[in-house]
Amino acid sequence: MKKALFALILVGLMAFSVVASGCISSNEESTSQTTSSSSPNETTTSSPSPTETTTPTPEETECGSGKVVIWHKMQPNELEVFQSLAEEYMAMCPEVEIVFEQKPNLEDALKAAIPTGQGPDLFIWAHDWIGKFADAGLLEPIDDYVTDDILNLFVPMGQDAMQYKGHYYAMPFSAETVAIIYNKDMVSEPPKTFDDMKAIMEKYYDPDNEKYGIAWPINAYFISGIAQAFGGYYFDDQTEMPGLDKPETIEGFEFFFKNIWPYMAPTADYNTQQSIFLEKRAPMMVNGPWSISDVKKAGIDFGVVPLPPITKDGKEYWPRPYGGVKNIYFAASIKNKEAAWKFVKWFTTNPDVIKELSLQLGYIPVLKGVLNDPEIQADPVIYGFGQAVQHAYLMPKSPKMGAVWGGVDGAINEILKDPTNANIAEILKNHQQEILENIEG
Repeated sequence: MKKALFALILVGLMAFSVVASGCISSNEESTSQTTSSSSPNETTTSSPSPTETTTPTPEETECGSGKVVIWHKMQPNELEVFQSLAEEYMAMCPEVEIVFEQKPNLEDALKAAIPTGQGPDLFIWAHDWIGKFADAGLLEPIDDYVTDDILNLFVPMGQDAMQYKGHYYAMPFSAETVAIIYNKDMVSEPPKTFDDMKAIMEKYYDPDNEKYGIAWPINAYFISGIAQAFGGYYFDDQTEMPGLDKPETIEGFEFFFKNIWPYMAPTADYNTQQSIFLEKRAPMMVNGPWSISDVKKAGIDFGVVPLPPITKDGKEYWPRPYGGVKNIYFAASIKNKEAAWKFVKWFTTNPDVIKELSLQLGYIPVLKGVLNDPEIQADPVIYGFGQAVQHAYLMPKSPKMGAVWGGVDGAINEILKDPTNANIAEILKNHQQEILENIEG
């Protein structure tokens, strides 16, 4: 990477959206803002590619030609970095023009434009759109481009996020999941096993003084790691069937409410649980990268580690929290597939690009090699969540998953009415039936 090009980048942390989709949502009307490569805050008609450059084209960089249009709904600090990286690519490949267009109501805009051939070449969003968009015929397969060598560059969750029903439609560039964020002034050594974690919770649990062993928002997303730790699951993407009634899923829920809930403040509320940690009334919190800015504002010296493994009957079980992956999708309306592929391949598989996204925006890499970079390993947020991603369970891609979230949250709310005496197995089985009925219509 040419350091001079990055000197212009504004440093910022990405404002991560919370839970299910892992993406930013909006109800604003869709408008088209085409971003100039020289100024990401201005609305123009196009972004001319450089015509003069002294930058040589490296042999490993494949260059296309013509315009590649990318629709997105990024925050300004994200767009600034993406635009700078695109400028670097255009400097190496002066025959290609990369144009970013802002769409506040991205989903509606894509669904309206792609069928009429008026959509973009590419668009950026989380992996959970891949199922419904592929089923609707809105995505362009890239099977001929994705080789085993390319696939194996990514962590397993990243590989899974690229494909749906036997076809590749996107390339991943970052991920997010939950992990343990701990206060170093209270926890000198982060927990390496669940027994370590339980000992810390026991030490600090003091409800009479409104102090607790851990802060942990409770809903289907946040407790998915424990619920799915023993091999259970909410929903199987392969069979497209829910799994709340599976013995392994029941065991996960029972474990959470027997071994973690007793050390918590008796509330499921996200803001309340986060405040407990920020006010230093708990030594640990389970949360995602989006919470880090608040942790820093609270002046907490913190670290990040994955949820630790649980040992049961001599076997080790890693919690498997749901995770999301950010993709660059190929739209069915694509007009310049060859040039689009060459740019996306460079953007998603170049370690320097992914490293820059991580250092500038706090993105969690899914490119394996970047996780071993000394600068990445020195960053407690990126490296800690990067390790957590290794154990994450990709949020299902099937459109049928939409019927599952409400059923799982319904089961959790029923358990929370009396966690000590709740018949968790019966509650989960009842909500399994409810989910099946909702899926069937």
